[in-house]
Amino acid sequence: MIQRLAWAMAILTLGGCGIFGHSKKDMKDKLSTNGSNGGIAIDIVDNVNNELWRLHPALHYLKSEVALVHLQGFHQDGDSALRADAALFLQEMEGEYMSYEPNAAVIKALDSVLRARHEAMAGRPSRIDLLMIGGNWCSDTRMGLPRLCKVLDVLMSSTEGNLVRNREELEYAGVVIRLDYRRVNRDKKLIDGALAGDVIFGQKSVVIGRVPEVCVASTWKMLVGSTGNPDVDFAVESQYAGSIVETPQVSWEADLLALIAKTQ
Repeated sequence: MIQRLAWAMAILTLGGCGIFGHSKKDMKDKLSTNGSNGGIAIDIVDNVNNELWRLHPALHYLKSEVALVHLQGFHQDGDSALRADAALFLQEMEGEYMSYEPNAAVIKALDSVLRARHEAMAGRPSRIDLLMIGGNWCSDTRMGLPRLCKVLDVLMSSTEGNLVRNREELEYAGVVIRLDYRRVNRDKKLIDGALAGDVIFGQKSVVIGRVPEVCVASTWKMLVGSTGNPDVDFAVESQYAGSIVETPQVSWEADLLALIAKTQ
């Protein structure tokens, strides 16, 4: 964790290198200012209380994860191919994010499902895990994951009371959604050195095949007691709900809604 924070702090020094844009204007100005790559310039910040992070937390999380790889590519014997893949993802990310317009009705339904879940919990903690497996080299990853981030960020701004708990945890209507981006190389091996094959997530073996794959799991399951009232059984590990593989069947927001509804 300390090493990751050190890298994140070092990222801030790259703002003047043109990697994350130069502007320090507010978001309204940024939305109307096109960058050289056809997108907008959104600075990476390390403070989750910053206004830009609070407005676009999922995008900032993904950008910071990819930027770490780009920065590490310059360190010691960093892999130039990994650095190039990360640079390409950073170049395309904002354009994909800004071009995607989630369906307003589905966003409203997502909000309703999360609020119903929170009410069923009677104020007790509830968490949904989003494991995003992707390759910076993969065009589907570079297109799909920024669009998923747009869904999460539009949902964040859709109603009052949502908040950024930290760089990886976003709270919607009292339900925490935890983000985790894991990269694979072209051989579908995790970049951290794990062997290709399966990943244990939500007590299920997830085979790494087509990417991106967005897996959804929940940390609780609701049971109906003898009185007919709902009770909560917290599992030792989260319970797998399903995944979106490569491209959504309907849309990122609709497929996410279907998976989250399964965790009720």
